[in-house]
Amino acid sequence: MLVPKAKKTPPQPKQEALKQIDINSYLVDLDKPVSQEVIFTIQSKIILTYGSLMILTGKPKARKTTFLHAFIGSALTTQNIWDIQSELKPDKNEVILIDTEQSLYDLHQSLNRLQNTINKKLSTTNFKAFSARSLSVDEIVQLITTICENNPKIGLLCIDGLLDLVNDINDVREAKAAIHYLKTLSDKFNIGIVGILHQNKGTNFSLGHLGSFASRHAQSELSIEKNESGTSTLSATFLRSSDDIKPIEIDYDDINQKYEVIHNINRPVNFNNLELIEQIFAGKIGLTYKDLISNCRIHINQSNYFIEKKIIPVWFAEKLIEKRGNLIQICRVF
Repeated sequence: MLVPKAKKTPPQPKQEALKQIDINSYLVDLDKPVSQEVIFTIQSKIILTYGSLMILTGKPKARKTTFLHAFIGSALTTQNIWDIQSELKPDKNEVILIDTEQSLYDLHQSLNRLQNTINKKLSTTNFKAFSARSLSVDEIVQLITTICENNPKIGLLCIDGLLDLVNDINDVREAKAAIHYLKTLSDKFNIGIVGILHQNKGTNFSLGHLGSFASRHAQSELSIEKNESGTSTLSATFLRSSDDIKPIEIDYDDINQKYEVIHNINRPVNFNNLELIEQIFAGKIGLTYKDLISNCRIHINQSNYFIEKKIIPVWFAEKLIEKRGNLIQICRVF
């Protein structure tokens, strides 16, 4: 009679012995006052302090990076940018950007738009941008750690985006380790960290277990949404240290080549009036579609998207304009 061989038990990983913990090192002294050192406020509400994490979430093309650069611009210049205000400490005033997603060309383009926003050329004295797109997860972590160790004046670390700190966003252990790493960085080097995360397609929740852990441990979570009009709105998902903020809506100003808050842009109230259309056509019999869009941007401070999707179709439907051959003309009978 054959006796089946007993299955071998797979080798178990050796568990490292926990180091002895000095409990007094973690005891909260109730008689010792603790103050917050603020990095960012929005509308005078505390958004980020030294030693804390803030996350920006949104779906693809919602302009998460655009808002991140507004935070960076405010930190570098102390300007109030779209209600975002910052004042870094003199001894902790360096800003580091780690970009893991954009090509080098796109990164340069976005930083050029940042310079237009702050009306100032970026200085490498207190700002450095690193392109980590080609690096592995371990290499990105090593890069960030080395940068922090070698730059004691860093006050703000921005990571675009956090998904590249893990191999699998749904791996619980890996996600928890990534957020623990960020918490350790913020504590050890006394820096504020801003990270970008993508949202699920069907919901406004950030992706995977990584997003869940980031939301749980962040001081603030801000959500960015692309609107049908082509504008983008930033609002607070939650603020641990403050009350809610009023949403901030931005649009791209083609004339000044930078993003602006909507209430700072002078917009006509009524688009469907003959006088405005006459001004756009400037006495010409007709315009090509491209020239029509270009002329609209001169007289209407709206995005190209809004003009093409919300204004011109209405003009056609209301028979204010019509197409004749290759040109678009004003309908003379209203």
